[in-house]
Amino acid sequence: MTRTYLITAGISGLITVILGAVGSHVMKGNLPPEEMYAFNVAVQFQMYHTLALLGMAFADRFIKPSFSKAIYSFFTFGIVFFSVSIYLTSTMSLTHLNLNFMHYFPPFGGIAFMLGWVMIFWSGVKYAKNKN
Repeated sequence: MTRTYLITAGISGLITVILGAVGSHVMKGNLPPEEMYAFNVAVQFQMYHTLALLGMAFADRFIKPSFSKAIYSFFTFGIVFFSVSIYLTSTMSLTHLNLNFMHYFPPFGGIAFMLGWVMIFWSGVKYAKNKN
């Protein structure tokens, strides 16, 4: 799974940096302040959880595989449902796409983020150091 974590973190990190740059250089002044704020929150949350995925690549050997896969799934799901849906809805005034239905998705992404962090906590509770 380490390879998957590294690939996912690399792609997500690249996308986050690109969107952060686009947001600050292209969209600034072209989006209403509340939409720009939402877009920036999505960028921040994506980067936080991208870094957490990167950390999973190195912590993978200390966490049970079932926990590790769950954490990866929750964080990846959270990025898609939270950040991507906010990117799309916050830029509707520029894209002229009617994506109002996507306003329902961020809470599910937020819950997925929380569940991923709960799984990290639970991994710590269940951690048993090998005494060799």
